[in-house]
Amino acid sequence: MRLACILSLVATGAVAQDCPTAEDLDEGIRLTRFDPHFSIVMKREDDGLSEARVLTRNGTPEQVSTRYGHALTVTRRDGGGGTLELDYAKDTRELDQLPGPRNWTSAVTLRSGNEVLNTGTYSAQLSGLGEAEIGECSYTVWRVNEVLQLDGMAPMAFEKSYAPDLGLVLGSIQLDPQGAPLGSVFFDEITAE
Repeated sequence: MRLACILSLVATGAVAQDCPTAEDLDEGIRLTRFDPHFSIVMKREDDGLSEARVLTRNGTPEQVSTRYGHALTVTRRDGGGGTLELDYAKDTRELDQLPGPRNWTSAVTLRSGNEVLNTGTYSAQLSGLGEAEIGECSYTVWRVNEVLQLDGMAPMAFEKSYAPDLGLVLGSIQLDPQGAPLGSVFFDEITAE
């Protein structure tokens, strides 16, 4: 009986130990979807988070690097099509307080180098709380509806599952203007690098 209790404690500790925490962002956290295969590595940087991924476009591998001021806000994307930057007028760290006001909006400027390509607004609204399960790991998430509205363009809307204790978005659903799903990304595995 005593051996069974010890084995149970060891097994429980191993499962908990295998689930990444925010501290693992210093070395990187890998999120993987199995079918179709898609994998990203997220790391903490001085100015937020970095994401590294390899895509396949028209049969050719393409490396894409993305920076985030906050896990919910893309600030820079470098890929085969060049570099795009999205500047926020407000401090994106305010999104950590989203459960208080439930809404956050900022003016944004889309740039390529020094050239301004467009302006608009980014809005995030907390729609609820939930749980996200990836493999054996479970995280409390905020359900965040976000809209990027650039002048003269159709809005880009998403519902994201943001795990505040982990500091990462764990799933995303792209929505059409009526709120119907267009596509989604959810992961099957999460591991520390």
